[in-house]
Amino acid sequence: MEAGDPTPLMASRMSLREPPPHARASFGVGGAVGVVINMVLFVMDIVSDCLLAYVLWQQAQTDSTNIHVSSEPITWFIITLCIILIPMVVINLFSLLWYSQNKQCLGEYSVLHKMGKCATVQRVLMHLLLLGPLVRYMDILQYGIKMRQERKHVEMGMMRGSSAIMRRTPRGEVYAVLQMVISRDSAMLDMMHSFLQDAPQLIFQVFLLYRRPELITGTLQESPYTTAVQVWKIALGVTAISWSLVTYQEELRRSVPGKMKLTFCASITCLMWRAAMVASRVLAIGSFAAIYAPEGARTALTVHLREDGSVHMPFPIVTACVLGAHWLIMVAWIHAQGTNFCSGEEEGQSQPMLEFLYNCVMGLVHVFCYMNLKDSPSRRRMAFFYAFCLIENTAMISVWCVEMEPHLSVWFRAVMVFSVEVLWMVGLCCLIGYYAFLHPDKDNLGSSRNTASWRD
Repeated sequence: MEAGDPTPLMASRMSLREPPPHARASFGVGGAVGVVINMVLFVMDIVSDCLLAYVLWQQAQTDSTNIHVSSEPITWFIITLCIILIPMVVINLFSLLWYSQNKQCLGEYSVLHKMGKCATVQRVLMHLLLLGPLVRYMDILQYGIKMRQERKHVEMGMMRGSSAIMRRTPRGEVYAVLQMVISRDSAMLDMMHSFLQDAPQLIFQVFLLYRRPELITGTLQESPYTTAVQVWKIALGVTAISWSLVTYQEELRRSVPGKMKLTFCASITCLMWRAAMVASRVLAIGSFAAIYAPEGARTALTVHLREDGSVHMPFPIVTACVLGAHWLIMVAWIHAQGTNFCSGEEEGQSQPMLEFLYNCVMGLVHVFCYMNLKDSPSRRRMAFFYAFCLIENTAMISVWCVEMEPHLSVWFRAVMVFSVEVLWMVGLCCLIGYYAFLHPDKDNLGSSRNTASWRD
């Protein structure tokens, strides 16, 4: 099932006991607030990206006038710019592709989805400006409002005085389908954006903060705005990743018949679970990558030959190798689970190449957080993943603590180690609290081995 494929929403074989998901779709104040929050986060992300690129460029220009400073700032600016632009181009290309797929796949439902030349040109221009997700949020609001407007009273009986209920008109049903499909695609795009841009950016900005030890000792007299923007970007990135995961989870539950919505408390707990786990992971990886090169090394990315003849491998490269090995392990582990995201039992068709590509993408997600990909109980898989990450995080922050002893105070190193471990424990407590008390299907999770869904 591809992200832009609306077939499950309109399957003709849906039983009468399980109405199609769009039949129970609603769009109230809560839904509108959620879309507005997504729009605000998107705009804030763009503004913070522009500010980050600007202050790093200014810092690079300042350092370039000092002959005693290396050319590293220019390199950091270029890397930051690539992390910002390349994912945005990819996301907007996927958004345009899915718009095209929706018009082709919706069939009779695409009558009201056909856009005139003016609207089509506007959407293409917005995507060329890398603002495609913002257009999608506006579409969600538009179709949600129209879905609410297309309702009428329907009499439940022929006798006089019989009760009447509010039902959507056929046109309203079309708007409900369109709103659900675009919401699901937008949630997928948000999650892709989070792990293609925000996650690498978080690690890289933590790494850059360590490149200036005077930031930690409090003796930095210049470019305080650079530090402020970097810290702001890190906080915003953790929030964006966590929010995208919770939104994606809610949209998946919404697209499955019989699945109840997450309550407000459940959503907040999920947000805290994701944020704490991601923050712990980012701090550990970023700190490990920022271990200083020995004296004599030209840059942080240069392989250095020590006086004793041994080779020093830069820790950013070591970190890339560790994360690459983690990704390979996750891809193999996901493949061993026998996922069938791209080949359903009803179609009876196997698409191994697409399934392998899907596993590779999910392996990247599993570098930072866990997602349940099988429609089966996930306790053992979650226990394995979080235990694996705990060991990995502890090993990386421990190596950092030892290697950075000559450069940083014991108190700062203790605070960082404490933060990584405590954030992980906070995330674990929120995870346990969510599944024990707030999960919509909590009454069935322990009673049957077949009740847990990968859309949890």
